[in-house]
Amino acid sequence: MSNPGFLLAEDAALKARLLNGLSVSDDRQNSRKVQVFYRYPESDTERSFPFVTIELIGISHARYRQESELTYYYVSPEFSASVPLSSSSNKIDYFPSEYVDADMENIVGDSPYLATQQMIPIDLTYQISTYCRSQRHDRDLTAGMLRYVFPFRRSYITIPEDNTSRRCDLLSWRSSDVMDQEAGYKKRIFRKVYTVQINSELPQSDLFAAEAAFEIQGSLAYGSVSDTIW
Repeated sequence: MSNPGFLLAEDAALKARLLNGLSVSDDRQNSRKVQVFYRYPESDTERSFPFVTIELIGISHARYRQESELTYYYVSPEFSASVPLSSSSNKIDYFPSEYVDADMENIVGDSPYLATQQMIPIDLTYQISTYCRSQRHDRDLTAGMLRYVFPFRRSYITIPEDNTSRRCDLLSWRSSDVMDQEAGYKKRIFRKVYTVQINSELPQSDLFAAEAAFEIQGSLAYGSVSDTIW
């Protein structure tokens, strides 16, 4: 299911990664998928161990990735079919977390240009926690998290809503076992806490129609110039 929108798309991609990458095994089952929840499930939510929780714990402006202010323009392929969309740095074919290039073509309609302001780079910080009642399951999930879900090198995550691949870095992980309240605090729950950072972008404005300038005339220090803009 598509989940367009800032944060919604990233949340859904992270949940899908966890669901597809984690399983446990024991003497009863060779392989069993784990449940994944946003935050710790309430008492009325049906859950079974082991399970995983996702919490968004930080949103920050990634100034180290911020470029100088610039307005980007989207050009309809029908209007400038001779100019590849990727040939200019001020042409975009996606809208962060919402639209891929096909969606942009539908939105542009009869307007040859769509414009939007420079995107704001954002870092999203998530806390991922695994909960297990057995040490064997705890080891299975730890191995799966570090090998398949958040590998230490070349880690990325795909956002299908805008067809991008983002950096997805494991910042830290720690053991944080707790006593099981439902068992009268007589049994231990094996818990691991992972801190993950995902790169994102936040639009400063919605897409809007821009007028096309077809001719520019002016004077330069060494003569005059007359050119046509397409």
